Amino acid sequence: MKYGKTLIAVALSAATLMSSAVMAENHTVSAAVTSFKPMVIKIQPGDTVSFENMNGHITNTVFTEADGKHQYIPEGAEGWTSAMGENFTTNPLTVEGVYLYKCDPHWGAGMGGVIIVGEATNLQAIQDTKPKGALKRLVKKAAKAVAK
Repeated sequence: MKYGKTLIAVALSAATLMSSAVMAENHTVSAAVTSFKPMVIKIQPGDTVSFENMNGHITNTVFTEADGKHQYIPEGAEGWTSAMGENFTTNPLTVEGVYLYKCDPHWGAGMGGVIIVGEATNLQAIQDTKPKGALKRLVKKAAKAVAK
């Protein structure tokens, strides 16, 4: 009898894990000249994002500024850097918050984007850094998307 209950518990646990994986979605962002389309996306924890049409582009969460390198992602989250010209898919984004990313070769033209995973838990912290230029524009776009 104990063996049967254990087997049922294991089967139910496996089914729950598999259904969670099946429910996760993959979202697509396309590189187009000097912009990502869409520039801002909202996704759920566990979803992934695929970057397409990346010929001549990189997606990167590391921003180099006068005072050093920064990542504008939630605490505990992992950033990423793709290879030049490579279509790229993130690992599942499981930590809720705002993820800012850019294209290194085209950052001077303001090529960047925003991924909002679940609740924008770190938006205020990002705003408190008083971003400037193209980074400020990304933060404004994130705030506008959250307000909707």
